[in-house]
Parts: sequence; structure tokens; C-alpha cells
Amino acid sequence: MTTITYLDQRRQGASSKPRNTYPQQAMSLFERAIAAWQRRKTERMLEGLPQEIRKDIGWPTTIGK
Repeated sequence: MTTITYLDQRRQGASSKPRNTYPQQAMSLFERAIAAWQRRKTERMLEGLPQEIRKDIGWPTTIGK
């Protein structure tokens, strides 16, 4: 059985400095774009599976109601 877990890598501890410089903001935006791309890639892969397998793993079907 496969479990997909998305970890929030942007968590900041109480003692960390806020991200307020331009390079850090750009990197944060870049990291979010990569995470969104990876989520879409995973969803496309799951949508490409046969309906029976998606049903078995609990993924919603795309067939209209």
C-alpha cells in the first residue's frame, strides 16, 4: 500500500528569522511552485490508473454523476 504525504518544509521555529529578503522570498516562491508541480504530477499519475485500482485505494473516480 502506498501512502502519499506532503510535508510542509516551510515551517519555522520560534527562534528562526523571518524570511524577508528578496532572494529568500524568490526561493520560497520557487519551492512552492515545485511542490505544486509535484502534487499535479502525482494527481495525473493517479488519474491515469484504471478505475478498479483507484477504487481500491480510495481515490475518487472522474466519471460524472
